[in-house]
Amino acid sequence: MSASSHVIAAAAWVCLLAPLAAVLAIALGGNRLSRRAAGYLATGSTAVSFVAAVTALVATLGHTAGDRSRVTTAFGLIETRAFRINLALLADPLALVMMLVVSGVGSLIIAYSIGYMKGEDEERRYFAYIAFFVFSMLLLVEAANFFVLLAGWGLVGLSSYLLIGFWQERPSAIAAAKKAFIINAVGDAAMALALFLLIQHTHTLDFGGVFAQAGVLGQNSWLINLVAAGLLVGALAKSAQIPLHTWLPDAMEGPTPVSALI
Repeated sequence: MSASSHVIAAAAWVCLLAPLAAVLAIALGGNRLSRRAAGYLATGSTAVSFVAAVTALVATLGHTAGDRSRVTTAFGLIETRAFRINLALLADPLALVMMLVVSGVGSLIIAYSIGYMKGEDEERRYFAYIAFFVFSMLLLVEAANFFVLLAGWGLVGLSSYLLIGFWQERPSAIAAAKKAFIINAVGDAAMALALFLLIQHTHTLDFGGVFAQAGVLGQNSWLINLVAAGLLVGALAKSAQIPLHTWLPDAMEGPTPVSALI
């Protein structure tokens, strides 16, 4: 692996893990961490993610157009005789663009939240939740296989639930959070069923392995349609498309920066 490839791999992991580190620091710091410090920590972590994404982008541009995709693996998650699932990240042009969007926009929104949330009793909890949301989104866009994609997909739904229901004393906020969670869970379940079909028929969840067998999948029209339908339902639920759109207007029950981020 070339030096630039090592830079891309390291930057991808830094981009992903920086917000998670902020979540852990805020949670472990507790009341010893001031409310404003929690905001600065969350903002700084997403800014670090943005810098890492820019670094990965610049390193990627040094490669030819056909050599701008890098997969970096941390360790194996599930291994059987038939298949193996790794905790792996993908840094290609599409993933890099989304990393820049998530971390760049996220850092601006969280920075705005420092002033917006001033005086709230649970500022620390808010900044931990919103940093967790950014981490979940980055896991989603950097996933190198469908399993990690599903994990990021589910964590985005969980963090959305936590943020929408942030004001726990409001019954309307709790109801909105529950609605968002249930509808997103429907999408997650549909996607999970599609992945079970992929495992059964392709014995892999790696993007490259699945796409390489697209012709085999296409020979069974019912199979390819079911897989596509499962992935589509997951996307419809998470992006609030008709008919799974009703949770999004209710998401306004959360703090305004949360609505902007979602």
